[in-house]
Amino acid sequence: MQLPRSLYINTSHYASSSCLLHAKEYVEPHIVGNTDSATNTQSLAETSAPPKKPLHRYDTIAKLFNVNADQSHLLIPRKPAGVVVGRSSSCDIRLGGADVSSRHCQFSLSSNDTREYLMLTDMSSNGTFVNDEVLGRGNTVVLRSGDKVAFARSGTYVFRYLADDTAVTSRRSFFADYILSHQLGTGHYAVVREARDRTSGDVVAVKIFHPNKNGTAAAEEETKLRQEMELLLSINHPNIVRFISHYVEPTGNNASTTYLVLEKVNSGELFQRIVSKSKLAEDETRALYKQLLAGLGYLHGRNIIHRDIKPENILLDITPRRPGVLPTGPWDSTEHDVRVKIADFGLAKFIGERKFTNTLCGTPAYVAPEVLANGGHYSTKVDVWSAGVLLYVCLCGFPPFSDDLAPPSMRDQILTGKYAFYSPYWDTISDSALDLISKMLVVDPSRRLDVQSVSEHPWVEEAEMHGSRHSSVIAPTQPMTLQQRFTSELNAEQMP
Repeated sequence: MQLPRSLYINTSHYASSSCLLHAKEYVEPHIVGNTDSATNTQSLAETSAPPKKPLHRYDTIAKLFNVNADQSHLLIPRKPAGVVVGRSSSCDIRLGGADVSSRHCQFSLSSNDTREYLMLTDMSSNGTFVNDEVLGRGNTVVLRSGDKVAFARSGTYVFRYLADDTAVTSRRSFFADYILSHQLGTGHYAVVREARDRTSGDVVAVKIFHPNKNGTAAAEEETKLRQEMELLLSINHPNIVRFISHYVEPTGNNASTTYLVLEKVNSGELFQRIVSKSKLAEDETRALYKQLLAGLGYLHGRNIIHRDIKPENILLDITPRRPGVLPTGPWDSTEHDVRVKIADFGLAKFIGERKFTNTLCGTPAYVAPEVLANGGHYSTKVDVWSAGVLLYVCLCGFPPFSDDLAPPSMRDQILTGKYAFYSPYWDTISDSALDLISKMLVVDPSRRLDVQSVSEHPWVEEAEMHGSRHSSVIAPTQPMTLQQRFTSELNAEQMP
């Protein structure tokens, strides 16, 4: 029995990348055998000598997972001379799409002191794409597990090194369980993409953290992270985005990428709602705020501190209103219900404590003074401060601490608790709301309300409150609202 040189796969009828991929056999370029119509494989040539030993999985260096449920996957053999993909009969792997070049691209084997890896070189006319970006004829890129590879329009795959599957046999691969789709957003430490569960077809959000290049964690640290993950995965509350699963994928050179699978919330952020309206009405704010407090109370009851409460991390799950059905709250005319979902708690566990704290302190508008002053020494009261800033923003449209109001600097405003209820923005807001904010934005954490006390405040419970009104002052400069800032930044991005 002899070793076939080539493989033919008809890819001219590929469907969209959102199709569900079912379990099926891999197409192996180096498998001995004749034409097999069931898997669209065809042996076109044979080598002159049989292999010296039976082939096994380590004769393959990488897999290409086909995102189409009806098409076969590819395995890339460990071939020193390189693996050429294209329409020509001389190619190691043949693709039948009309837009595939005769010699479309080449996978080349290389290595360093720690492991082997593959480089992909584009040789095509119509383009080889890596992560939705055209590589360009003659250009080469080093491939990492998780990269999306497309041959013109004739097939899309997710690339994965075989060694990454065998390195930790007790864990499943993210790519075995999910199909990645389009990008939903990006941030300081992660990219968020949509994905589909291969088994159930459920659509989820995946937060993909930028590669960790610090090497493999010590066993003690891995145990701690695993325990923390078990806690996060156990969270189950209607006002908190649900954790579904967690994967760590090796990417070579002792680096790894973390994939955090989350419930997908479809209706945007509280930030977008404030921007579109300039500010929120008091009754609408209260209805949303009660849900936020319920979620925070649940987290704090499990000793989980969020530390990054801000409008961008409060997601909204909106149910459209149907004719004849009354809304559940003071929502817009098109809305039946608006459900608050707290997102992005526990991030420090994935990106590192120091990096997370440095990022917070770099944009501190919502950060508690003790975080700025002490770094790592704080309690659940930091979330109460941030929630107080959030309440202020909802009701007037701009934050209480800002460089727009300098001097002093925003940092010094926070450290000293220097803020005010500026006229005319606060003239129509209830005394009770001002009283609550003033008891949340207290520099000394021991004198600051906790979440339970905030939940029992008259403003939250819609009870009548007696007492003197906090005085309003004239702002030293015109505060910039979130709406104005967002518009300004958008215009700046669009300028040539």
